[in-house]
Amino acid sequence: MVGAFEDLHRDRVNGSLAMFDRMIFKGHLSALYKQDGARCFLWTQGVALKDFTAYAKATTERIANNARKLATDAGRPVISFDHVKTRNRTQHKDDLAKSIAERDGSFQVRKRHSTGRLELFRRERKCLHHYLYLIDPEFGFMHVRIQGWIPYECQIYLNGREWLARQLDKAGIGYVRYDNSLLAVDDLEATAELCDRFAHKAWPRVLNAFARLLNPILPAIRAANYGGYYWVLDQAEIATDVMFSSRPKLL
Repeated sequence: MVGAFEDLHRDRVNGSLAMFDRMIFKGHLSALYKQDGARCFLWTQGVALKDFTAYAKATTERIANNARKLATDAGRPVISFDHVKTRNRTQHKDDLAKSIAERDGSFQVRKRHSTGRLELFRRERKCLHHYLYLIDPEFGFMHVRIQGWIPYECQIYLNGREWLARQLDKAGIGYVRYDNSLLAVDDLEATAELCDRFAHKAWPRVLNAFARLLNPILPAIRAANYGGYYWVLDQAEIATDVMFSSRPKLL
């Protein structure tokens, strides 16, 4: 479609550029979701089901303290928005760079009536998430999120245009950027190669590095032979910039 558009308006268009733009990866500690997986992990930690709540609260505090330390060590503020209830503010959490309490699947211990035994169940519950917004040297403005309660799911948001701008700066390739769009690039061929490189990055290695930063419980999980995060691309956008030779040519 873009190629046909360029052919039709060849005298007005210098070229086009397409690549991944906004991307959201989610990491799951899949071994904890297997039948009795979470219970067996607790056993490796010497934690009985009757002590699950105390253990979970302690690990939740470790995750919270780690998130606060990452922010304060960087000289950045820590903002708590767990009291915010308005829908509008919740929708704009990315713009406000805030932490919110939201519903997600997590574990809870309760007694099964038929047997009278304590068992570990997954259910929907309010669970605090910690968002860290940062300007990464490679990826630019991004955020990472960790669930404060077992199973400690992670989410990582990246922007392809943010990454590309830094690569162009590094390569000394001139460009004109407006908001999240590229209006002009000095070397389209080299830039297209960079876009292809972004799509084929070793993403598990990149994402695991952020997970190790976020989750202080991960070493114990790995030591118990429960592996690491299984990453999925939850959301992705492909952005195409059509570059006109001049502003009047847009008309």
